[in-house]
Amino acid sequence: MSGLAVGLIALAAVFADRAVRHRRRAVTLRSLRSQISEVSSRRSMSAWPGVALAGILGWFVAEIPGATAAVLGALIAWQVRRRRRAAREGVKQQQQLVDAVRTIVSGLRAGLSIPQALAYTARESQPPLSDGLVTLVEGLDAGVPFDEAIDTWAANAGGDDPRLVASVLRFHRRTGGDLPMVLDRVADTLRDRLAADREVRALTAQARLSGTILGVLPVAFFGILWLTSRHDVEAALGSSAGLLSISLGLILEVGAFLWVRRLLEVR
Repeated sequence: MSGLAVGLIALAAVFADRAVRHRRRAVTLRSLRSQISEVSSRRSMSAWPGVALAGILGWFVAEIPGATAAVLGALIAWQVRRRRRAAREGVKQQQQLVDAVRTIVSGLRAGLSIPQALAYTARESQPPLSDGLVTLVEGLDAGVPFDEAIDTWAANAGGDDPRLVASVLRFHRRTGGDLPMVLDRVADTLRDRLAADREVRALTAQARLSGTILGVLPVAFFGILWLTSRHDVEAALGSSAGLLSISLGLILEVGAFLWVRRLLEVR
């Protein structure tokens, strides 16, 4: 009877340990998803106060046409600012990812396992990359399967480079092989991609600046006319033909600006 009791106690301990690990895994994944949704909603809502203020100021200047032009201008400015900030963060994360892959290689060659090398890399990295790596390590410690944890990290980081690293780590878990050598090749590939992106941006800098100037020039000219010949502009705004012409011009201006920006994107 005593042996049966000991066996039942051991079995209960195993089930309790699995239940705790499952609970920790669920809490970690729920926390990660809530963080992602919170950041996305905060970024999407940050533009509306500025857009509303621009619309109010435009209404006081020229009522409906002024409010429409101000709102469109604010939306375009916010979009350009968001894209530039995303580009800067992407370049920074690319640089950090190259260093992180090198750090993982160093840890593996020092005898660490893959989770241990990831934990070491998370301690040695800097934000924003270190935040995702810390969450990845916490998920692994909580019992999240490696494939699920690494895919969640790659999806949260965004871009092709984290997905490439995640695919290599996941593939190695299944097939084995010389992972440090493969990661060295991956780091070289990431570094070459970063250099190519910088060269492309340098080669298209003049064209992007010209497109921005050509897009802003008609709007600035309309503003100068409003300051110097306000009576004539108000007369144009007071007629249906003039209002239609100005509205159509603004729409074509926005469309041309977006079209030029899309032509300059190198994929």
